[in-house]
Amino acid sequence: MAPRTKVVLIWLPSHVGIPGNETVDELAKLALNQEMPGHKQVIWSDLKLKVNRHLILLWQTDWDTEVNNKLYAIRPNLKKRLVSVESLNRKQETVVSRLGIGH
Repeated sequence: MAPRTKVVLIWLPSHVGIPGNETVDELAKLALNQEMPGHKQVIWSDLKLKVNRHLILLWQTDWDTEVNNKLYAIRPNLKKRLVSVESLNRKQETVVSRLGIGH
């Protein structure tokens, strides 16, 4: 996304015919014509950092269900690089990890 890309969120109606949702839909329609208080611009690099952190958290949560996986035994925390191979580049680290799991 370019640094000055404009992101617009659009409300889409759903759950038509459900009384509580009809009320919420009407209130949402009224809000469409109101000015947003405290409109702030978000710098893409800040947003990207937050999205990446959230994705890593989701990945780690999913990864924690794979406790019987050989690779999980070697690297249970995805954020931490393998201590014994910190000086290696990505390709070398991959080779060491594959040797460790017998792949």
